[in-house]
Amino acid sequence: MFNSAITLALRAMSTLNPPQKPLVFSGAGGTIKLADLMIRAGNKRPLLVTDSFLLENGMLDELVAFLEGSGCDVTVFSGIVPNPTFSVVEEGLATSLDNNCDAVFAVGGGSAIDTAKVIAAASTAGKDLAKLAGIMKIKKPLLPFYVVPTTSGTGSEVTTAAVISDTETHKKAFFVDPKYIPIATALDPMLLKSLPAPMTAAVGMDALTHAIEAYTSRNRFVESDRDAEMAIRLLFEFLPVVYDDGQNLRGREMVSIASFLAGYAFTKSSLGMVHAISHQISARYNTPHGLTNAVILPRVLRFNRKVSADRYAALEHMLSVDDAEKRTDVLTERFITRVDALAERVDIPENLEQIQERDFRSITGDALAEARFSYAVPRTMKRRHVEAILQSIVSGSRDVSFA
Repeated sequence: MFNSAITLALRAMSTLNPPQKPLVFSGAGGTIKLADLMIRAGNKRPLLVTDSFLLENGMLDELVAFLEGSGCDVTVFSGIVPNPTFSVVEEGLATSLDNNCDAVFAVGGGSAIDTAKVIAAASTAGKDLAKLAGIMKIKKPLLPFYVVPTTSGTGSEVTTAAVISDTETHKKAFFVDPKYIPIATALDPMLLKSLPAPMTAAVGMDALTHAIEAYTSRNRFVESDRDAEMAIRLLFEFLPVVYDDGQNLRGREMVSIASFLAGYAFTKSSLGMVHAISHQISARYNTPHGLTNAVILPRVLRFNRKVSADRYAALEHMLSVDDAEKRTDVLTERFITRVDALAERVDIPENLEQIQERDFRSITGDALAEARFSYAVPRTMKRRHVEAILQSIVSGSRDVSFA
């Protein structure tokens, strides 16, 4: 009952207030083109939201020089941390207001982009952050908002949501509104080529999770299917390429396009149980979101195979050079095996050592609650199913029994 109700609600939201894709600059030099667009739109007091690594390693020197050379008064906020908290956003908001910033320009991963989204909203809202959390709580336009992702996986540059953790409890709060989609984004491989191989793998598998969960959602659409399919094609082809050679700019650009498409697909269609479980684990143990998704994904694929077999088979048929095989059951198992092989190819571990069995009950309860009220999952899990997945993650076996 709950799943049917949330499916109808999500479909109504996606149909009546569909998310819009931002303008995209793709390829080397896209960051400067995006900055030029912002300036020509009349914004010359940007808040540059980024992390200290990018700033201290000179990766933003060209951008800052261009902005300042174009007459901009640039304010930098570099206090981004993984799984950002309300206190981080509040610090960035104070920096924005104190310097009378007229735009927000985010350069970074999902944590930086999510923080920047909420700063851009809170800068104009005149409300406490807690009052902005939830669905459709934004009444005023955000500060003009521009994004350059430096990881290829979160899809935050095209999503309607931001995830911020409570400063004390670290429980994740969701900020959801179409206004969070930026005006424009740059998919610039020059800022991606130094991404370490383990992070490349984790965020790439995160993008794959987005695409698969969108494709198997009960709230799917023709256009979300199209974007998810293309994202999946690109990830299977190019994620191993950039894992082996981070300097491969064509591969970097293709993976970033895949992340963008997967982000738009799930923004329209919703996510699923991988994210419902992953959010609880990363909140409790501060595990990287992409890695946590990557570890959980094969287990949830197996749980859903009875109800999603036709979708898995369609994806395998799309990816396979063997056009002769038509049996859904064979294609389904091949697709699951293909995902396993990709995870192994990019060295995704089979377990997460941080998880403690004493936390199973609370993780399970929070995961089921998130899914019940947020996602149009293809198959509803029960407590024993989530606990079986958690146990398999502890033991390091992807092949879970859901008896």
